[in-house]
Amino acid sequence: MDTVEGHWDEVIVGAGSAGATLAGRLSEDPGRRVLLLEAGPDGRVAGSPDNPVLSGANWDHSAYVDRQGGDGRRYPYAVGRAVGGSSAVNGALALRGLASDFDAWAAAGNPDWAWEKVLPYFVRLEADADFKGPGHGNEGPVPVRRLSEDAYGPLSHGFLAACRDLGVPAVADLNDPGCTAGAGPIPRNESGGRRVSTAEAYLAPARGRPSLTVAADCQVTRVLLDGDTAVGVEAVRDGRTLRIGADRVTLSAGAIGTPALLLRSGVGPAGDLGRLGIRPVADLPGVGANLVEHPLVALWALPAEGAVRAGEAMHQVLARVAGPDGAPKLNLTLVNSITGLDVPGMAGVLRGRTAFSLHASLLSPRSRGRVTLGAPDGPPVIELGLASDPRDVERLMAGVRMLWSAVSGEHLAPLTERLFLWTDRTVRDDALLRGAVTRFVCPSWHPAGTAAMGPASRREAVVDERLRVHGLRGLRVVDASVMPTVPAAPVNLSAIMLGERAASWSR
Repeated sequence: MDTVEGHWDEVIVGAGSAGATLAGRLSEDPGRRVLLLEAGPDGRVAGSPDNPVLSGANWDHSAYVDRQGGDGRRYPYAVGRAVGGSSAVNGALALRGLASDFDAWAAAGNPDWAWEKVLPYFVRLEADADFKGPGHGNEGPVPVRRLSEDAYGPLSHGFLAACRDLGVPAVADLNDPGCTAGAGPIPRNESGGRRVSTAEAYLAPARGRPSLTVAADCQVTRVLLDGDTAVGVEAVRDGRTLRIGADRVTLSAGAIGTPALLLRSGVGPAGDLGRLGIRPVADLPGVGANLVEHPLVALWALPAEGAVRAGEAMHQVLARVAGPDGAPKLNLTLVNSITGLDVPGMAGVLRGRTAFSLHASLLSPRSRGRVTLGAPDGPPVIELGLASDPRDVERLMAGVRMLWSAVSGEHLAPLTERLFLWTDRTVRDDALLRGAVTRFVCPSWHPAGTAAMGPASRREAVVDERLRVHGLRGLRVVDASVMPTVPAAPVNLSAIMLGERAASWSR
């Protein structure tokens, strides 16, 4: 595809989990001209679903972990930069958000996002190979399957046994609409040993349609606005600056890329824009604010001889743990057979040896960060603020203690040759553990919330519940940035659901 200039019915910026889904569905209308723009390359990203791709198909951002204000520890922040976006490079975990997540969105002034209204779109997107019934789909474009028990490695069997000892019940389906807690197999969007991204699930069947044009290696720099109306985008491709007209522009550049594009276009906090020398078009203080992530703390270990089988899957099982009120609080995740993965902070320690890790990740964090710009045309400045709320630290401490109990107990201790960094004294002493959690906390690469939906009466809201940017016409956002709170799961499947839901309103 050589020419993208001209005028289009729909221009979608970002071919990731939500954007590729939206483009594929909209192109089913033969009378619509849809242009999907992606800054990264086209073509399937190499790698199995058990090895997240951390270089070559990513935005290689660096984020401040500890606090806002551009100070403190930094951490690599690799989100997808390819057709398929993060769905093409992630760990292929196909976990839904929970009913309580979406009912909370509805209670915040977005009734169209209540669980009963989004469940049909989760059903529509999936082809679940293991479960049937009204809460599951079997004919959608995204394959979902789980490993059988006989495919588990010894560590997975030991982990599930340890979870039972911790009082976490065994469950067969973590995507069951009524499941808020339990330990069991991880649903995965893979088929035949390959990760199935939205590029394969939604775009591959649409590639031959005259209604769809996909332009890769085309980086959008800003939205073109005529007064209060979006009329297209400005982009750079092969060193050329392009102006592309559209009846409607949809930003699907993700929870980092979308707020950066809005800010460059004059949409955001007027004071911040003025200090950058950007003329404010729409004063929306919520742009870039409310950045929310799943913070995690990991225990790393070397497996004992025979504890890891050659070629076994990295992601096999996890436990979702509820708090005293019954609400989901933590994920405890086992990551098996880690070999050759360039893990920040651990690559030098592991020195190429096969390892495993146990993660405690917080599902409903209270801490918030932000995305800003340091210069009008500069890259986004990402300030995660992980574990900046003391209540998050306390809950992560509880998660680490659960992991420690599991790894030092009768089921996993015989399978463990050596633990790194952590000691019994550190875990038992409140002050030492609190310090270790704040020192070792890191992101899950699940950003959300930076252009949150809500009624215009809410000062922090950026889009309405139909995802239209407040105060502007012809501009909407369809990606994880619109999520008022992060779901209690990796955001990929919920972002695909967003694309399906947005497409249903465009027909």
